[in-house]
Amino acid sequence: MATRTRTTGPPDFVGVGAQRCGTTWWFRILIDHPAIRRARRRRKELHFFDRFSAREMQGADIERYHRLFPRSAGQIAGEWTPRYMRDVWTPRLLHRAAPDAKLLVLLRDPVERLRSGVLHQLTKTPGGRPELLAADAVERGRYASQLRRLREFYDEDSILVLQFEKCRLDPIGQYQRTLRFLDVADDHVPHEIERPRGTTTEPNKEPLWPDFKQALRTALQPEVERLRELVPDLDIDLWPNFAHLAVQQQRHEKARPKSEVS
Repeated sequence: MATRTRTTGPPDFVGVGAQRCGTTWWFRILIDHPAIRRARRRRKELHFFDRFSAREMQGADIERYHRLFPRSAGQIAGEWTPRYMRDVWTPRLLHRAAPDAKLLVLLRDPVERLRSGVLHQLTKTPGGRPELLAADAVERGRYASQLRRLREFYDEDSILVLQFEKCRLDPIGQYQRTLRFLDVADDHVPHEIERPRGTTTEPNKEPLWPDFKQALRTALQPEVERLRELVPDLDIDLWPNFAHLAVQQQRHEKARPKSEVS
């Protein structure tokens, strides 16, 4: 029996964000597709570019990155490291290593993401300082700034922005949308698509106290408003902490003179 020849090279797609937004679930159902492969050692997250905050990325590093993505004819390969979008140095380096890759971004209500993200980090670093973790979590929720950095190096058509809440409501439709973006057949139905998987922190979540919650909303609202301009199909009604922005916009549009609307 003839063996299938595999080649390596730059990844065809890279998931770049965001942490605690359902990326483990979405990557799992992507690689369930027969035409999609993950990196060597069956890893989702490579964190390949993290180290280049401490040293320069060399050509040999890029070659090593390319060797991590074997695939056969007719297949595509990629990885999903949620912090790539967060780190300011990564978009430039990712473009050097994979200029033609398609980027996947999965987002959720940034306040809810913060609640999940801080708890997740505390489980990984017992004894960690919550205030430092919370400050990092706020930065991870500045989606608009991060998306703009990505667009400095990748065309808008090369980046697909998904909403976790939409994926929960319509997993098949959003999955097919993702497959079409990646240029693979969209008729595959993955196993247990409606069952998000990952390290859940839901049982440990506590309500945010009013002062802290309002501070988060105030800090992140400008980012959400800018994100709506960058991603016109963003459904802000699905983000409970910022749904009031949709109500404000509706009132503003109703109050506009008909001459402005036309």
